Amino acid sequence: MPTDGTFFAPVGYSAWWPLGGAALLLLCLGWTSWVWISTRDRATTGVPDFVAPRNPESVRQKYLQLIAVIEDKHDGGRLGRRAAHLELSLAVRTFVHEMTGLPAQRMTLAQLRGRQLPLVADAVELFYPGEFAAHGGNLTVAASAASARSVVASWR
Repeated sequence: MPTDGTFFAPVGYSAWWPLGGAALLLLCLGWTSWVWISTRDRATTGVPDFVAPRNPESVRQKYLQLIAVIEDKHDGGRLGRRAAHLELSLAVRTFVHEMTGLPAQRMTLAQLRGRQLPLVADAVELFYPGEFAAHGGNLTVAASAASARSVVASWR
């Protein structure tokens, strides 16, 4: 250091350092955004590799006939009240699976409601006493079949 009182300015640094810092900051922000976007829940109810039926009306008619067969079996005495409710529930759930690809046969009532299927959830809830009550509940098979027909017929 000189002792004569002269002052020397600090040595300047390269302009590349602030540019490199800004680039590193942008890289970190971009990576954080990509992680956040790629890991968040999807709002769609799509099912991978699902192909919608070519003729939904034929699927609808198939399940309306199945519901009628279940009701006829019960009326003919070949199917008990509990078994009829179980088959009606399975028919409605399988219909939903064929129309949407969702595994409705294995979904709980809360999961059906969570997938925005209120008519299906209401019908399945209506079937529950007939399926799980000791004496089959108070609901008749005819009323349950009417509810199942309503779900299938009103599906869009």
